[in-house]
Amino acid sequence: MGRFFVARILLVFSFTFYCGGSVQVAAQENGAKSKTQQKDQFEIQYDDLDLLLSGSVLDVGLSDRRTASRRGAKTGTSRMKHGNTSATGFEGNRVAFSDFKKDHVDYLLAIRKDLEAVPDFMPLKNFSANEQLAYWLNLHNVAVMLEVAKAYPIKKIKPLVLGKKSVWDKKTMSVGGKEMSIQDIEAYVIRRWNDPLVLYGFFMGAVGGPSIQVKAFTGDNVAETLQNSALEFVNSLRGFRMWSGKGRVSDHYKLGERYFPDFEQDIKRHLLAYARPDTRRDLERAKSFQIKNYDWGIADLKNGDTYAGGSLSTSSGALGFFITGTPTATSGSEATGIFAPPTRGSAPDSIFATGALNKAGMAGISPQTKALLRAIRIRDERRRLEGTVTVEEFVDSDGGRIARKDKFDEVAVTPEGEDEGDTEEKPVI
Repeated sequence: MGRFFVARILLVFSFTFYCGGSVQVAAQENGAKSKTQQKDQFEIQYDDLDLLLSGSVLDVGLSDRRTASRRGAKTGTSRMKHGNTSATGFEGNRVAFSDFKKDHVDYLLAIRKDLEAVPDFMPLKNFSANEQLAYWLNLHNVAVMLEVAKAYPIKKIKPLVLGKKSVWDKKTMSVGGKEMSIQDIEAYVIRRWNDPLVLYGFFMGAVGGPSIQVKAFTGDNVAETLQNSALEFVNSLRGFRMWSGKGRVSDHYKLGERYFPDFEQDIKRHLLAYARPDTRRDLERAKSFQIKNYDWGIADLKNGDTYAGGSLSTSSGALGFFITGTPTATSGSEATGIFAPPTRGSAPDSIFATGALNKAGMAGISPQTKALLRAIRIRDERRRLEGTVTVEEFVDSDGGRIARKDKFDEVAVTPEGEDEGDTEEKPVI
């Protein structure tokens, strides 16, 4: 286990260490700034969460709206099926829960507790609206990942979300002295932000929900990331599909029913705003819309598969070969591509970062997982040919959980009813 970041505040001006006329001028300018600009002076850092996500999340890519083949669900003459055999089984980013060890679970718990402590050092109302939104989405998604990792191996997420054994409504977190559950975070965000885009920031642990991102949300990227997530989800079969001339939309939209008071018209208008031409054609010819579309299969690389043929944890090179067509770089070498290891070793080893090519290990991967990986590889090749694939390198940064920002960005997603003209503080923790 590596070190964890203890939340701390870097003050904008520290008269203990600085003196002189320049500081006085800066302080005067700060006093003249608007409330929004003052809130934009601080940011919450997530480099530890970035490290975990970059090493355990597989970016499956955009859906081509093709129904997943079920031929890979069987092996030989056996009638036993492995993994997710639904029509959306090849969609949505995946977390390698199957290869999580105790260190990964402990790391998730430590990050969650560290995030819970942020308001103890600085009230969230002191941050910009985007910074607050990023905070809540990250805390929610870390909490979901932790609960799924603790419950693994499971094939369906539904028992964790609904029913007697649900963990969604258990108040396992304490934020600013207030006990909160995963469900509480969802309700708070949806109530406070008047934009359905926030729905695409909630990772639900299931294939049927919005994808987990490969990087944490930040105040600077939250608006753009949510828009990209909306584009991916709306144009996938998980978000919308045709069924006997009628449109079936994801059950995930139940979370944000307040955004769609006139459901059929409002949901259609919303989906059209993010639809590709092929999706738009289906939306236009849909006779009606109903919420009846959800894949409860776990958003795990192996789809909750307990296939006994072998373990991906012992053949990460084979996994890399399936996706990129080239061996995964071994530890200590210069690696590039979607499974390049992060540059700092403060988290458990990247699940996908090491291991030599082991073709014999391919035989140990279940048929359903092989089919998923082939689908990813085909999509990846298409995107490369179209010039739409970029590889982002992990950028190391030092400092505590809270740091001073060096630029002021316009807030793109704002809380309902909050603007510079408000004189009354909103009930933000």
